[in-house]
Amino acid sequence: MNEQSESTPVMKWRFAIIGAILVIVIFGVGAIRESYRGWRADTEIRSLEAQANDLEGRNARLRDLANALQSPDRLDVEARKRLGMRQPGEQVVVLNGFSASGTWEDQMKMDVAQQTPQIAYSNPELWLRYFIHPKG
Repeated sequence: MNEQSESTPVMKWRFAIIGAILVIVIFGVGAIRESYRGWRADTEIRSLEAQANDLEGRNARLRDLANALQSPDRLDVEARKRLGMRQPGEQVVVLNGFSASGTWEDQMKMDVAQQTPQIAYSNPELWLRYFIHPKG
């Protein structure tokens, strides 16, 4: 009987320790799960904020473009280019083989003439120019 009375308190403590460890594990898993959900929500919030900033920037660029397209100077350029209109006293020059078709963005880029002509060099000429005339 003496052995049984000693093993009973030890068994009770073992069950209490196992129960405490089990409770700690359950609460630990719950805490880890909630912290992961919070981290995932924070990353999604940051992603959505970056997307909103991008959209605000795009909206501002489009607003500026709309304002630029409504300016009298821009209307004059578009009337000349697309409708073939001219001011009184002006003469129109037609270039054969020149096509001004494309998107409106390409046509806006065409308004600015290039200052320097681009010369096509072969690859060996480019290397030679790189080593002999690095600035030219």
